[in-house]
Amino acid sequence: MKHPILRRIPGARQWIEKIERLEAERDRLARRLSKLHASTESSPELAPQFRREEYKAVWTQLSETESSAKFHIGGFQEESVFELSGIATKKALLETVDIRPTDIVVEIGCGVGRVGKQLAAHCRKWIGCDVSPHMLELASQRLAELGNVELHEVTGFDLRPLRDGSADVVYSTVVFMHLEEWDRFNYILEAHRVLRPGGRIYVDNVNLCSDQGWQVFEIHRQLPPSQRPPHITKHSTLSELITYLERARFSDIRSREVEEWIQVWATK
Repeated sequence: MKHPILRRIPGARQWIEKIERLEAERDRLARRLSKLHASTESSPELAPQFRREEYKAVWTQLSETESSAKFHIGGFQEESVFELSGIATKKALLETVDIRPTDIVVEIGCGVGRVGKQLAAHCRKWIGCDVSPHMLELASQRLAELGNVELHEVTGFDLRPLRDGSADVVYSTVVFMHLEEWDRFNYILEAHRVLRPGGRIYVDNVNLCSDQGWQVFEIHRQLPPSQRPPHITKHSTLSELITYLERARFSDIRSREVEEWIQVWATK
């Protein structure tokens, strides 16, 4: 039993619970910081060699092996955890943009097919787009048994291989944190171009204004500027993401905050 002496003091329960919450939060932050340091140490050559906006070079190098690709996508390498995270994202997409059996669905920044593996069975066609040829090769292996999958290498700034009005849903998850603000908006404009009338868009990012998101911000702030990797997380605010959707002429814009995440979705 933790804090056995305090538990004997009348009225001490609320203080015990507060201490235990703080200790749990301390341990969680320590784990986050350890992962961040491990990420930085595993790719020290990235900081001086590439700028943040050199997305293709950065993410091609971060995905030279499957374990490195999985770690830099989700912060973990265990296949069971990777699968569960894909299932959780699929659930969020089904709840927000309502994936239908007749839909053609496009993912911006599909990585190794973490979400595509879970989502392809729910739509007519799933199209994964990514800047990294390594990611796409790993995705082709992961999704080899699925007959309704299409993969495209993109520049990091547009969805040029895809035709106007050719998709029903475009989504991007755990990608905006790695993009400059201008490029976030560019992808939303591209999603509007690719979607049919009535098509749906979903994007998310870490929430600067939430307590959990601010903790991520503080952890990253501890890195000296010279050691910040080009893929370090950059947060969003709810008003930022909604502004992008409004400026791109989406309608019926909705949002929700889930732990450290902002999720927004809308209709063309």
